[in-house]
Amino acid sequence: MAIRLATLPVDEVKVLAGVVGFPRWAGDVTVDDALIDHHLANDDLIEPDDSRDPNAPIPAAEHAGRVAWLVRHVARDGCSLTLRDGRIQDGNHRLAAAMYRGDALIRVCFMD
Repeated sequence: MAIRLATLPVDEVKVLAGVVGFPRWAGDVTVDDALIDHHLANDDLIEPDDSRDPNAPIPAAEHAGRVAWLVRHVARDGCSLTLRDGRIQDGNHRLAAAMYRGDALIRVCFMD
């Protein structure tokens, strides 16, 4: 399997991944600006937790809390994600944070 790294415009990555609006998670759950705004305003931030099951469905509010943590703690244009076969394998929350902030760039690991 070949791995290629690149830094690309967020809008280009959205097209490559087929993402319209914010990413969607299991159960077709997504977030919006208002939900992320609410979590930021209330400091309801959920930091990354490597022990959680990444495939377990969680409600939109928890996704928004995770995105809000990234918005607050990751440098602008500092998010990254992994793409494989045109799908995001890892990084939906980071992409959502970059989109919410209006970041210009995102780092991408392509797994071919």
